[in-house]
Amino acid sequence: MQNDASRSRDAHGDLLEERRIYNEGIALFNEGQFFEAHDTWEEAWNLTRDRRRERFYRALIQSAVVLELLRRGRAVGVRQVFVTSQELFEGLPETFMGLSIPRHLENVRRAIEPALLDLETRHIQIDPSKLFQLALDYDPFAESRNGEGAELPR
Repeated sequence: MQNDASRSRDAHGDLLEERRIYNEGIALFNEGQFFEAHDTWEEAWNLTRDRRRERFYRALIQSAVVLELLRRGRAVGVRQVFVTSQELFEGLPETFMGLSIPRHLENVRRAIEPALLDLETRHIQIDPSKLFQLALDYDPFAESRNGEGAELPR
C-alpha cells in the first residue's frame, strides 16, 4: 500500500511526463505531423486522471485527425471529425491548458473551409497557406489559470 508521500511523488512524475508529452505533441503538430501529434496526445490522454484534461486531449486529438484527413483529401471525414472536436471542446473554459479554444477552432475552420463550404464534395486539396501553429497563452504546468489541475509543485 502506498503512503501519501509516495502517491505525491507518483503524481508529480505523471505531471512531468504529461507536460513532456503535451509539448511534444504541440511540436509535432507545428511541424505538420498531425498523425504523430495525435498519437502523442493519446499518451497524455491515457496518462491523466483529470476528466477535463481527458476531454481536452480527446478534442485536441480530434483536431489533429481533422487536419490529417485534410492532408489525405477526405472531405467527408474532415467535416465529421471537426464536429466531434467542437463538441468535445464544449464546456471547457475558453482558454484551457494554455490554448485559446475559440482561436484554435477558428484556425481549424479556416484550414478546412473548402470542405465546409461545399457539402457535396468528397475530395479536397490541402492549402498549406491555411495551416497554422499552436501557441499557448501560458504554461498550464507552471500555473493553473483555469482549473487545469496540472500545476507542478515548485
